[in-house]
Amino acid sequence: MLPVDLVIIFTMLLIIGMMVTSVYGFIAGVPYVPTPHPVARAMVDLARLRGTENVMDIGAGNGRVLIEAKRKHPSIDATGIELAPTVWLLGKLNIFLSGIRIRFIRGNAFDHDMSRTDVIFLYLSPAVMAKLEDKFDRELKPGTVVISHAFTFPRRQPVEMTALPGWMGKKTIRRYEW
Repeated sequence: MLPVDLVIIFTMLLIIGMMVTSVYGFIAGVPYVPTPHPVARAMVDLARLRGTENVMDIGAGNGRVLIEAKRKHPSIDATGIELAPTVWLLGKLNIFLSGIRIRFIRGNAFDHDMSRTDVIFLYLSPAVMAKLEDKFDRELKPGTVVISHAFTFPRRQPVEMTALPGWMGKKTIRRYEW
């Protein structure tokens, strides 16, 4: 096989992967937008982890937030849920390369019980946040911390907010407590 053939095959796989990711983003209402490193660090800091928590990232993308959390608190139980198969593969690869042990599930967060979760990280669209608020009201135990990058819940007020400078304006992170 010639090097040109490999480039063509790689390019086609990349295009197919981007198309699959776009379709899943459209279906789920959440496009893949990676959380910037400084925002991931600030999210973990705002969660005020002690190291004993059961932590979940919904729409975990490339796994960056959970990797950051596990680096700071290796004893947490970390689970990521990602719907888009291509993004999930990227996350699995990123977690593997980090050498950190994180459970990374490909699936829909609405199909998972969250009643044992202590801290939840989110970077999701307003429409998904509204649906999750109802699920959280049904399932989360009192005191569960939810950290949201950028978007708010329609009926809840955050107990704390942090703003970080970004190249497209401020990045706001909100801490909610159920």
